[in-house]
Amino acid sequence: MTAEAVPTAGATHTPIDAAATADVYAAEITASGATRTVRSNLALLTAAVRKAGGRPISNRRPGARAVVPDDDLVSAFAELVVNTLTEQQRLQLAQDLIGSVTGHDDNRRERARALGRESILGSFEILDSMEVSGILAPTSTPTRSVAQKRRKVGELIGLPVGTRPDYRYPAFQFNRAQHRIDPLVKHANLRLDVENDPYGAGSWWLTPTDILDGRSPLDDFVAGELTEIAIDNVLDAARLGM
Repeated sequence: MTAEAVPTAGATHTPIDAAATADVYAAEITASGATRTVRSNLALLTAAVRKAGGRPISNRRPGARAVVPDDDLVSAFAELVVNTLTEQQRLQLAQDLIGSVTGHDDNRRERARALGRESILGSFEILDSMEVSGILAPTSTPTRSVAQKRRKVGELIGLPVGTRPDYRYPAFQFNRAQHRIDPLVKHANLRLDVENDPYGAGSWWLTPTDILDGRSPLDDFVAGELTEIAIDNVLDAARLGM
């Protein structure tokens, strides 16, 4: 698959070969591990684009720093992240992008935040509002309001996408056999303020913690080992900065 480069004044581009770049980027990110900053991850991607032979570096004055235009990097990065990183590496990158973007370029910061949100979204199996309605109210005509009500009272993580926005719901939250939100999930979500910070709540479920011996809350939940006491311990420790 080839992603077309975005033209930038003064630069000559050829298409980015996403597949070739992904192979190079996957090798480099695996070798370096998950604990990387936004700047170093973007530097790795830049190097991968060059090594894959996707296109030359933009024309520049002699002695000027080599730059791959930001729009090209973000476009390629968004396509490659889900395919080349492990779940933990995607989460690390998402947290870096959402929490550590600085500077005065609002458009650049927003692009980085969007990429971080996309990485978190891609870490879950997700459902739309109508599918949620089918689980929670199986005998009624599906409506968006079923999921909306649970989201607004803080019981359910709904990840907003698009400008309307529309919402996507991580599937792990539901006990399908009993047609309800799992009680442990509801307990955690009510404490996480999911209505006001849904991506932060999603990140919490994915983040390994020493309190759980290096596992994430989601890991223990899926394994049937998560308890209300464990949820409270993880949340309390985070609030105390432990």
